[in-house]
Amino acid sequence: MIRNQNLQVATQLGMDADARRALARIEELAEEGEIGVVGRFMPDDGVSAHLASLGVVELVDETEFFRFSRIVIPYCGISPKKQKQWTAANVPLIDLTSPQVRRAQVSLGILKMETSTLFVIGRHSDPESKAICESQPNARVLEDTTDIARLYFAPRSAAVCQTTLAPRRIAWLSEQLRHRWRDADFTFLNTVSQSMKAREQALERQLANADHVIIIGRRGEASSDALADSALRQSRPATIVGAPHELPDLSDCKRVLLTAGGFALDDTVRSVARAIAGKS
Repeated sequence: MIRNQNLQVATQLGMDADARRALARIEELAEEGEIGVVGRFMPDDGVSAHLASLGVVELVDETEFFRFSRIVIPYCGISPKKQKQWTAANVPLIDLTSPQVRRAQVSLGILKMETSTLFVIGRHSDPESKAICESQPNARVLEDTTDIARLYFAPRSAAVCQTTLAPRRIAWLSEQLRHRWRDADFTFLNTVSQSMKAREQALERQLANADHVIIIGRRGEASSDALADSALRQSRPATIVGAPHELPDLSDCKRVLLTAGGFALDDTVRSVARAIAGKS
């Protein structure tokens, strides 16, 4: 472990106000009855464990809806078409979709008025990218330059992006799309969340004074991976951890910078910070 004065904490980290409100709301619902969630409420193991302790069941299949008094739409959102079908079937839905995801879905709908060739800069396996993409027929997720290189020519195209991706990656891929065909028109609406931008900027401001970056979150979760990429771009080693026991050996590090992805619980942040500082 290292001494407390060598631990730096990023000025912007963890959940934003919207995520906190959504978590507080599902905690309230858990006190009122049996709650099921379509998928994972948030992509964080700490959040899943916390909800399980309250009796909330995640990854509920449609065939099991009858067991619950309320069915919660997760923070990443779902296909609007599916949501309409369930509403028409009188499923007792509670929509806790992130306002930023809804904004991306609406933005994609606006772009649909201009062109039928629509893209979502995101990740193929990420439920949020899927929820945004499925809001419009024939929209496609683009994850990297290989996806872009495989595209057929379209005279007009448009794109939005997943809200939790690294802003620099979004800027790079949107420019690749813009220059894919120089004689085509391309429109991009940047729908990355302001809190994701703030987390990345806060990390980059303090990286020069860090020997190692600890990111509290889940490996494979977009915002945590984005912060790790930011550190690696400046040749700073970064480790994503979900609990104190996952910390690497930091005995040779004089300066450790602590940050957190967009879904890390405050209790997890505090417990990891105490472990790094050598406190029980």
